[in-house]
Amino acid sequence: MTILIVLLGLLLSHLVPPLARRRNFGWFARLIGLVRVWSADRTWAPAAAVVIVAPSIAVAASAIAVGFFGTPGWFMLALAVFIYTLGPRDLDHDVQLLLAGGNNPAYLTARRVMRIRHDAGSDGAAAAVLHAAQTRWFGILFWFVTLGIAGALLYRLTRLSLHLPGLSPEQSAWLLRLRLVLDWPVLVLMLISAGLGGDLDRVRQAWRVHVAGRSGWAIRDDVLDETAALIVDPAGSFEDGVTTGHHLVWRMLLIWLVVLSLLLIAGWLS
Repeated sequence: MTILIVLLGLLLSHLVPPLARRRNFGWFARLIGLVRVWSADRTWAPAAAVVIVAPSIAVAASAIAVGFFGTPGWFMLALAVFIYTLGPRDLDHDVQLLLAGGNNPAYLTARRVMRIRHDAGSDGAAAAVLHAAQTRWFGILFWFVTLGIAGALLYRLTRLSLHLPGLSPEQSAWLLRLRLVLDWPVLVLMLISAGLGGDLDRVRQAWRVHVAGRSGWAIRDDVLDETAALIVDPAGSFEDGVTTGHHLVWRMLLIWLVVLSLLLIAGWLS
């Protein structure tokens, strides 16, 4: 059932763009604001709120859905949460806007959302696509498969919290630690799938550059920048970088889906 939810969620998110407008997390921003007011002297409070709120919502909503509608109710709830936590925008649509170019508002919004510098070259463009795929696809996919509804909410709320205004440096540091914990397995699997779906030697070289002088387990999301710098032609255009990054993340996604299907066949995934 998990693989079916993932496939349906990705498909509906891509084919029904208006769903993106339903991804409103204003309620959580207000909740974190209250936590900051009530626990001003506890710098770990926002991070603790994320860890507590996500599973609590998942357990309560699942109990209600199963109690009233049984397994079909849980299926619909899980599908809704998976779609809700994807994004916030469709990656393929943003890639199309980047390739179209121009100075229209949609193109500029895509660049802003994907945090692409005005002087970005092919490597910067490919890195932006990889980072977007991490936050919009792979992070949610991994934690949904691992922890279900709670995992998807935990990953999205953690990412969202880091961009809320008014956080102190200490509070941001706690949330960053939580994000690093959630990102680590995602990045490891992304590197493996990037090597299988692209150039294994170059991906391995990027990993070696990233961990030079540090523990081999100290992987952070800037490893995607180093990977992008090695998989694209440095003399290529911005559009070349976008295309290369987009093709790579789609091959990576297909590898993830194939592995999930094999786990389902083996009986290790329901």
